[in-house]
Amino acid sequence: MRIRSILLSYLAIEIAAFVGLSVWLGVGWAILITLLTAVTGYVFLVARGRRVVHDLTRAARNEIRPTEPLPDTALLGLSSVLVIAPGVVTTVLGVALMAGPARRAARPIVTAFGARRLAGLVTVVSSRTVFLAGDVVDGEVVEEAVTVPTDQRQLPPAH
Repeated sequence: MRIRSILLSYLAIEIAAFVGLSVWLGVGWAILITLLTAVTGYVFLVARGRRVVHDLTRAARNEIRPTEPLPDTALLGLSSVLVIAPGVVTTVLGVALMAGPARRAARPIVTAFGARRLAGLVTVVSSRTVFLAGDVVDGEVVEEAVTVPTDQRQLPPAH
């Protein structure tokens, strides 16, 4: 039911925006503006996507903290949905979300949302942990450090 109301609201807003543009500027200009906003949205999406992939690559190489590009990746996903959805209003919202000031403002919100979702996921996973039956080996924990003489150390075999 919630998805239906969101979809109906989306359709009503986009139709109202297109009708408003058509009345104000004419049908031809409304169609042209709709197409231009879509093309502009795709151009921004490609550029921002390249930047996010570059940041993820840098994080994979440990050049930056791995958590830095995660909010931008989530915002890019939301922006992608908004840009790809047909309509002037959603495309403008998607492009605005890709812009620097809006991204910086939304980053703490996305981080908090992600942390809350991850905490809930960890709670669910830990409450569903199942221990499989198997052999139990009794042993003792050795607290002292074990040293191997340097002449006995060997490198693992090469592949």
